[in-house]
Amino acid sequence: MVTTIDVLEALAAGDWDGAAERAAVAGADDPGSQLALALDRFLGDLPAPGVYEAPSAFEAFISNGGNVVLYERAIAALAALHADEQPETVLDIGCGDGRVTAAVLGPSTARVDLVEPSAELLVAARAAVSAPGTVGGREVVGHQAGVTEVLAGLDADVRWDLVQSTFALHATHPDERPALFAALADRTDRLVVVDFDVPAFEDRSPEHLAYLAERYERGVREYVDHPEVVTGFLLPVLVGQLDPSRPRYTFEQPTAAWAELVEAAGFTVEVEPVSPYWWADATLLSATRRA
Repeated sequence: MVTTIDVLEALAAGDWDGAAERAAVAGADDPGSQLALALDRFLGDLPAPGVYEAPSAFEAFISNGGNVVLYERAIAALAALHADEQPETVLDIGCGDGRVTAAVLGPSTARVDLVEPSAELLVAARAAVSAPGTVGGREVVGHQAGVTEVLAGLDADVRWDLVQSTFALHATHPDERPALFAALADRTDRLVVVDFDVPAFEDRSPEHLAYLAERYERGVREYVDHPEVVTGFLLPVLVGQLDPSRPRYTFEQPTAAWAELVEAAGFTVEVEPVSPYWWADATLLSATRRA
């Protein structure tokens, strides 16, 4: 019997054709597996466009399935922090379409900087944060680039009362993270990161493949009524973690690894749970710059 793990093994070896052949058999051997059926369809077609170049699938992804509750809880946790901190200036890294940013900013915030590489998502974010009833004279500045590039181009005296990132920093390459957090430590005293507490795996190891197969089976099942999410977001992200010839969109790590990096940059860190989720539980990492 051919399984989805066999398909993922072929992808990890860079064998797209072999993976497609295995997916066709896996779908027939286990027709109850939504992931096997989805892989069969996906690998037999031309690769989908980049998940953020044409982000309609991503927006459908975060608007449905388990993301509805996940984002509600993430927003509630961040909004409570904003209410306590009352930041006048905020930097949001990887703001996406701005739904979280718009929901958590309070009346004390006079300026918000939005960092988002996708032009289409950044336009949506600016509109969301600038919507009537949410601004009150607030200055909104958009940066269409990665966060490392944005920080490198700013004057040395630019600072924010609060820097936040929600389900976005895992898109940064691990090699750039120590310097990124060091740069943020020079520009803020408060840093908040909401992300997934994934287990630590060696890339493409048997344990990694087994986790991907089991978790993405859950994820695909949540979007059977939204096939555009499966083909336009979930499977490109999955395949990108395995096939070395495909774009990789995520480099995730456990919350403890994020905390270690942030502490090494000069912050004191506290972690609290946000929500269970099909991929991994979400956590909120709240960091204060040490004197």
